[in-house]
Amino acid sequence: MGQTLVVLRIHGPFGSAEVEALADTGATFTKVPRRVAEQTGLQAQYETAVELGDGRTITRALALADVEVNGVRRPVLVAIAENGEHPLIGYTTLEALGFKVNPVTHALEKTTAIEY
Repeated sequence: MGQTLVVLRIHGPFGSAEVEALADTGATFTKVPRRVAEQTGLQAQYETAVELGDGRTITRALALADVEVNGVRRPVLVAIAENGEHPLIGYTTLEALGFKVNPVTHALEKTTAIEY
């Protein structure tokens, strides 16, 4: 199974930072290390419970940030992780930016929103 690594730019009140992030269609939120949140001035808005891949449930702080991938920039909720955790782009961010992960090529592709 392939991985989709993407350059993710986080914009906050103190500036912006670029990280390499894994596009994770199984993750709800985009996740960045605390150092990136502090560097860009992100402020936690609230905390929420998240379930990890191993079944444990932890609490994550969420902040509103402008995120940018491939020139597309939108405001989304970003989970603030501990330093050392690998950044992720969750499905809510992928959808907000108008991207999907091609399951064959593992590339990001533009997509349209769905409304039924």
